[in-house]
Parts: sequence; C-alpha cells; structure tokens
Amino acid sequence: MNDPKGRAYAIERRYRMLSAPWNELMAEIRAERGALLATSEYQEWSGIEKAEKLDIIDSRLRIAEDWLSRYDKERTEGVGFRVRRWLQSAKHLSDSELEGIL
Repeated sequence: MNDPKGRAYAIERRYRMLSAPWNELMAEIRAERGALLATSEYQEWSGIEKAEKLDIIDSRLRIAEDWLSRYDKERTEGVGFRVRRWLQSAKHLSDSELEGIL
C-alpha cells in the first residue's frame, strides 16, 4: 500500500480490533481483584493463601498487559516515518471517524 494515510488508518483499526477484548478483560480482572480484596473471607486467610490467590489474578493481568504491549509495539514496528506521523493523528480519532475517513 503506497498511501501512508490509508496504511496508518488500517494499522490503527487492526490495533483497536485486537486490543479491545484485552482491555475489557483487564477491566474484568481488576474488578475481580478488587472484589477479592473487599471480601471478609480474604481478611481471614493466612498470608500464604492471600499471596497465592493474588498471584493467580496478577498473572492473568500480566498476560493481558503483555498482549496489549505486543499489539502496541506491532503498531509502529516496521513502518516508515510518514505512516508513524499519520498514526499519531489516527490515535485521536473515534472509531466512526476512523472508518469514515477512507
């Protein structure tokens, strides 16, 4: 694709499509972690039990963060200066604006 603007918008659409489920999952994991910390049962557990349960949740959170980081890196990896410049403006567009531009 020779059009840097079109390529940048395509990259941004792909990034949003791939990252949206992971962002939703991260919100759910954070809510689950908060709910766990707020329970009275959590307060009764020993330190080891607390650490094990939090480690399970935190490891899932790290996986989601790693995928988001990977997608963010893919967005700018291997593209030229002109595409990166258009990506900067594409990041600030809404989904409907991004779809309507091309």
